[in-house]
Amino acid sequence: MLEFLLIVFICLLFLKYLQTRNARGRLNLPPGRMGIPMLGESLQFLRKKAEFFDEKRKEHGNIYKTHLFGKPTIRISGKKNLEKLFAAENKLLQCSYPSSVLNILGKNTLVATTGQLHHQRKMQIMKCFSPKLLDQNLPVISEILTGRIYEWCRRPSIEVFSDCHSMFLELASNFLVSMNMPKNERAKIQTLYNDITNNIFTLPLNIPGFGFHKALKAKEQLKKLFLKRIKEDGKISSDQFPSVLKYFCQIQDSELSEDDLLNGIFELIFNSGETISAAAICVLCHLHTHPRVLEKLREELADVDLLASPEENNNDAVNVTSDIINKLPYLDCCYKEVLRVTPPVGGAYRKVLQTFELEGYTIPEGWTVVLGIRDTHQTDSTLEDPLTFKPERWLDDDVSDLAFLPYASGVRRCPGKGYAHLVLKLFIIKLCQQCNWTLSETNPELVAMPTPRPKNKLMATFSPRESKN
Repeated sequence: MLEFLLIVFICLLFLKYLQTRNARGRLNLPPGRMGIPMLGESLQFLRKKAEFFDEKRKEHGNIYKTHLFGKPTIRISGKKNLEKLFAAENKLLQCSYPSSVLNILGKNTLVATTGQLHHQRKMQIMKCFSPKLLDQNLPVISEILTGRIYEWCRRPSIEVFSDCHSMFLELASNFLVSMNMPKNERAKIQTLYNDITNNIFTLPLNIPGFGFHKALKAKEQLKKLFLKRIKEDGKISSDQFPSVLKYFCQIQDSELSEDDLLNGIFELIFNSGETISAAAICVLCHLHTHPRVLEKLREELADVDLLASPEENNNDAVNVTSDIINKLPYLDCCYKEVLRVTPPVGGAYRKVLQTFELEGYTIPEGWTVVLGIRDTHQTDSTLEDPLTFKPERWLDDDVSDLAFLPYASGVRRCPGKGYAHLVLKLFIIKLCQQCNWTLSETNPELVAMPTPRPKNKLMATFSPRESKN
């Protein structure tokens, strides 16, 4: 049976390859290689991850062709190119991720829907991320971050990736879906989400031993855990948090099916927990390697009486509001620079709806286009040193020219931008207020895929910050 499935899969890929090979001969395609028949360059990509794209860009420039996951693919970077293409959503391009991603996340999730259905669902979710709702819950979000950082200070050391991932998955579970998981279940959920993240971009072979099979099994186990929690709680609710998912369900025209509900829970936690934890890891690394930046952040907080730790203010949230957070210019610079140098999402996948020209090359209908966000940030031609972490660059008058698309743009701009904006800035504030930390590596090396994370097992030692007041 296994051999038969492999033969069928290879035959389908070969037919697709023949179709695209015939079309290529008649078009002025970008430079690049299509790899071997059927598999293209998928195996090289799975082995090299982000390095695969880096090598291609250095060899071919901002636009090049390849063949990934059974589809002819063109990766495009450059600020002007990406702005043009994000603006052409549903005209020239349409969101279309590899089949492995769509099958794992679910067909009715936000990332899988397009057109009017996507617009309706996005508008519903954005209502749940309103500034008013976020501000109302800022004290409780602050309390969770405060408590976790104090816990880090009491431990001999933490593993940066694991502990950040755990914290922001827990925050997403509580705030977005009002699901307060017991500690033993949280550890299991973290492992399952990690299995999915590590195998979401892969060959869609649902066969034991393949990453796709492992990710699908993890997804099913997560749904069982969520369903168990819903049945034990009786409903999705919480005394502490209004549930984003609860609001989302209330404004549907009809009842969500159980499967849609579980997929919604999965997607909300996945999208927010994975990306924000990746950004938080980068915050710890960048501030560790740039102590001058950390000191300048503390000076700004001290100037507005926000540097004192919560325990010095009777454990309240030090009266932080979103309005105050948004009026801290250097904090904003640091937040943007973290996302510019190490964007949590490296690219956006689209299907070409109609053939068009870009920089003199033909982009054929039916092909996949990958919009290279990370590539664009890190090769910004307006900067002399785009790979250098330098928050002060955002104080310049011409910052509008900087390449900055961490949340994409256009109609598919991330609806959770406001949530991420608030949580990450608050995390930086809490670090400044509460602690000092050292990392086990002087200059931690980060890998970009599947999300930014330490290449090695990075440890951190936290200690309470002594007030200088």
